[in-house]
Amino acid sequence: MAEVLTDLGLITRNQARKVLDEAASYASEPISGPREIADALESFGVAVAIHSEDVDFADEHYAWLLNEAAALTGGKVTVSDYRFEKSSPDDEDCGLGTMHFTCNGTPLSFGVEQESNDYLDMGAAQEAIEALSPADDPRDFRCVKQEGPHFDDDFMVLATAEQREGLQRHLGITFEPPLG
Repeated sequence: MAEVLTDLGLITRNQARKVLDEAASYASEPISGPREIADALESFGVAVAIHSEDVDFADEHYAWLLNEAAALTGGKVTVSDYRFEKSSPDDEDCGLGTMHFTCNGTPLSFGVEQESNDYLDMGAAQEAIEALSPADDPRDFRCVKQEGPHFDDDFMVLATAEQREGLQRHLGITFEPPLG
């Protein structure tokens, strides 16, 4: 997998070696299947996961998630001025509202329709991360297509069309069309 990512230009040989050295201390089984491959992409620093499980205080978790995705751009994208307007401001458990943030100086807003503040609105998170795709760069964020029920984490990968094609050809993962 490291060789494929290096050959596609998604990571450097030094990045690959660092991840492989770290994985050697805990990895005991080979990576298999699209879900495990997508998860490994995050370890290699070419993807960010939108967690489908309980994150506690999702309204605050979006800020962390957006900054993690922006970091994948190597400084081409910055996120600032994040705030979440709840539809019921006095209800700590309310997950409905609007996330606002600035991306490279441009204000953006995305509606969040999650009943509980313990879980992310996967679609809103995906759309917000897609909006972080660098304008002057052939790479953009795309969600790895899941097989079967959509109850797992979503993985957003920053890659060119050619790199996504290579990921499909060599690793068997495909991508959803953009939401936005």
